[in-house]
Amino acid sequence: MLFLLLLALGIAIFGLTAYLMSWPLVATQMRDHHAQDRPLLGKTPFSPSAFVWFLRLAWRGSPDQALRFLAMPGSVAAWSIAVGGACALVLLLLRISGVLR
Repeated sequence: MLFLLLLALGIAIFGLTAYLMSWPLVATQMRDHHAQDRPLLGKTPFSPSAFVWFLRLAWRGSPDQALRFLAMPGSVAAWSIAVGGACALVLLLLRISGVLR
């Protein structure tokens, strides 16, 4: 049980680390080459619009290969945060409720 909880938290932390490394690269690419789409990311990496932009894979509609290359790790990271956090929360709730010991 503890192993699964730590694994889920590790996946979420991996996602957070990768997300924080890829967000500035994508924001810079969009600022330099796609100024009209830059507001879609929000002002900070922790803005909900930026996180949702990565989760929805909105970058796939862009013809810019460099943007797609830079944004893919950010999307993998965003999904890792979501899945790892959700798994950790479910395991924690199961532990608290007494279903898992």
